[in-house]
Amino acid sequence: MVGAGAAARGETASGAAGVPAVRTGSTAHPPGADSSDAASTGPGSTDPDPGAPAADLPESAYGHGFVTPIAAPEAPPAGKDYGRAGRNLPAAIGVGVLLGGGVFASLLFYPPSFLIIALAGILAAMWELANALSRSGSVVARVPTITAASCMLLATYLGGREALWVTFTVGAGAILLFTLFERRPNPVKDVCLSLFALTYVGLMAAFVVHMLTFEQGNLLVICFLSLVVASDVGGYAFGVLWGKHPIAPRISPKKSWEGYAGSAIIATAVGMCMAGFVFDAPLWTGAVLGFVIPAFATLGDFSESMIKRDLDLKDMGTLLPGHGGVMDRLDSILPTAPIALILFSFLPGYIT
Repeated sequence: MVGAGAAARGETASGAAGVPAVRTGSTAHPPGADSSDAASTGPGSTDPDPGAPAADLPESAYGHGFVTPIAAPEAPPAGKDYGRAGRNLPAAIGVGVLLGGGVFASLLFYPPSFLIIALAGILAAMWELANALSRSGSVVARVPTITAASCMLLATYLGGREALWVTFTVGAGAILLFTLFERRPNPVKDVCLSLFALTYVGLMAAFVVHMLTFEQGNLLVICFLSLVVASDVGGYAFGVLWGKHPIAPRISPKKSWEGYAGSAIIATAVGMCMAGFVFDAPLWTGAVLGFVIPAFATLGDFSESMIKRDLDLKDMGTLLPGHGGVMDRLDSILPTAPIALILFSFLPGYIT
């Protein structure tokens, strides 16, 4: 078929006046011309521009070899929908049972071995946090920060509270010197992020190790971890079943007031059981622990959610199937540790 523009100029089907046309398929060619010339464009050409939008082409040309419609790109495969659970629940339960069993077994049968587990967890958590914070454009000084955090845990276990503060001070100084000699482009921001990682992970974890240094220290750590786990489990179960009113939708839309109520109820029950059956403590002290610990555990969850939202992350890592990374399991433990240590120190029946 000859284009309307060519017919108006009195041209033949080849686009050049007086030259007989030879038709190959649906495209006209002058004798001796290669078939690839049919797609050429320019003055006198009957062929539409291949790059023109399909809507601008003559109906006779579209679909006759001049333009090949480009298929719409396929949408990326959607992730698995785990329903209201929001996670791979069987994997989460399996990993949680294995981790919890290992931690509680170490505390019951050989408490010093808990220090090894704590060191391994802190190393993994510090690495994940450093990787996450690097998305902000700055760099955490990994070597001095991770080394200082490890030394803080060891010093706390061997030397107590005084050794902790000495090691923390020396570690902070080492981070400053390391960043100074590295001559980085953003030294102030790098130092601030490194000190934040050292405080948020290393110092908070050292408070858990400090509990271990008291008489019945292993039972204190078991009580503390049991309360945090009870808070997480209660909040998750109540939130999935009845959660309708978000606490802070801009930070963590899935955290609901119903879930928080579940955290407080389950943690209070566990706290009272620990007070009555494990420690020689009044039942009301267990209720206090069960009420206060979930509040700070929830604040810890919100703190990490805020960090992940700011860095555009869903999880801090992928090491633990169904949970995310190690930091995703420590987010409610770390900020709660100093609060638990203070409560154990002042409530009767825990630290003798």
